[in-house]
Amino acid sequence: MKQFLYLIATDQVSGGAVSVVKMVLWVLSWIYTFLIALRRILYKIGLFKQYQLPRPVISVGNLTVGGVGKTPLVGFITQALKEKGSQPVILMRGYMAKKKPNRGQSSDEAAMQRAKLDIPVLAGAGRVENAKMFLKKNTVDVFLLDDGFQHWRLLRDLDIVAIDATNPWGNGHVLPRGILREPKKTLSRADIFVLTKINLGRKRLAEIKTDLNMVNPKALIVESIHKPVGFSDLRSGAEFQTLSALGLKICAVCGIGSPDSFTKTLAELEADIGGHFAFMDHHTYCAEDIGSIVELCQRQEIKMIVTTEKDAVKLKPFMNMVPDDIRVLALKIEISIVNGEDAFLERIYRIL
Repeated sequence: MKQFLYLIATDQVSGGAVSVVKMVLWVLSWIYTFLIALRRILYKIGLFKQYQLPRPVISVGNLTVGGVGKTPLVGFITQALKEKGSQPVILMRGYMAKKKPNRGQSSDEAAMQRAKLDIPVLAGAGRVENAKMFLKKNTVDVFLLDDGFQHWRLLRDLDIVAIDATNPWGNGHVLPRGILREPKKTLSRADIFVLTKINLGRKRLAEIKTDLNMVNPKALIVESIHKPVGFSDLRSGAEFQTLSALGLKICAVCGIGSPDSFTKTLAELEADIGGHFAFMDHHTYCAEDIGSIVELCQRQEIKMIVTTEKDAVKLKPFMNMVPDDIRVLALKIEISIVNGEDAFLERIYRIL
């Protein structure tokens, strides 16, 4: 059902019955828009309490559901802060926190960020409480509020919004008829826009900038690309710089909001994609999924599975189900700012 609703929200299916469903979702989207506007008003007039932490807070969020490249952006900011000698801490909601209590991790994203960035990552819905508790016994210079643009409870010093240049607004409708979390006009409260994946969506760049300048002419606009920097082997931990040098047909596996971007990146690396599994964002893998992936690999004589770093955390517990002659690699992605980096970093350092 979730997959079907997503296909409708992105206008990938049509037909008589689908048109009726779209109309229902359109009505629901208006109700949802009213409710989020009401919630915003209640925070502004003080009926819902907002909290100010005793340390600066940088929010990194997005306007749409799905993968816009927010995680690599948080990593970029984290590394920049660490290079300045700051001690950042990430606050995130933590998807899957309640669904996987037996895995020994609060969420797939939190586990990945901790391992990759080597900083504290506090996952949980109570981000204010998590921050306050952490401050009692630890030193913190700045908090990074992951997925924070719609999080009104915690006040922030800087609002950064990541926008996918390949699909910035979807069909223009708010959830559940579209993929917008809020109407586009709410971008007026952002301080910085980071356009991601511009190498894949360069044709729409001028149009996106025009839209942003109309909504928020004072905000800084930064352009970035997602740059593959190598691969890591889930079994051995070995790392590789290029996939093309391995010379093998691969099966691409991902459970992210923008699976097309993943396969396009692999194609740019001249990967021979012999199979592709695209699950919903934040997908919880099960033994049946792994069985299907392995079965396809064996049928197509594929000896390598390539996945994302986020999915790698969730696939690792199933490695015993993957035959030894099939390697599983995680594609390592970093963000590279190609226009506006100095101004971007200056805004971040200023709040410290």
